[in-house]
Amino acid sequence: MAEILEAVLEEPLQVETVAWPESSPPAKLTWEQASKLAQGKPFELINGRIQYKMADDKHADAQARLCIALGTYFKTNPVGLVRTEYTLRLWPDKPHEGRVPDLSVILNENLKEERYGSTAPDLAIEIVSRDDGWADLFEKAELYFEKGSRLVWFVDPMQKGVMVVTPEDRKWVKDILVCPELLPGFTLNVLEIFEWPSVAQSVAAR
Repeated sequence: MAEILEAVLEEPLQVETVAWPESSPPAKLTWEQASKLAQGKPFELINGRIQYKMADDKHADAQARLCIALGTYFKTNPVGLVRTEYTLRLWPDKPHEGRVPDLSVILNENLKEERYGSTAPDLAIEIVSRDDGWADLFEKAELYFEKGSRLVWFVDPMQKGVMVVTPEDRKWVKDILVCPELLPGFTLNVLEIFEWPSVAQSVAAR
């Protein structure tokens, strides 16, 4: 045993080295470069910089519940569809930009056979996280309007309300959410986006 250990210790240590590129990383990433770095994690690309989309519990729950409500509506009213985390490449001449609404509602007349969206959805929906700033959110809404959106919803779990934004107006909805401009007959009790009664009752009973 001692002879084996001595032989092992005498062997030169093999260390794997990593060759770093001679040039520094690009100041601005393209979408393709950012996708490789993100390794499947959801992100947006803003002026060539990655901003990862990291949903907390309230964000994820609200997104799932609203997606279910919209999907249920489209089953009986096939006027369009809802997509989660659908990547938008809105600037063909700007490889350093890309946006990803939490939910995208696209009407049938605007559906295209394309991997990434080249126009903004008819209804862009963003779930507000604790770290989001309203100035940044409103700037994003303006971008969506410039690229084709007709409505933007900001779903705020902290306020338990939905801010409905048009190019001309903003208003809070905290009772019944409707969308007659795009989704005739769609109605949703806003509180159902933020809490499941059965879950709340079971937690309270513990």
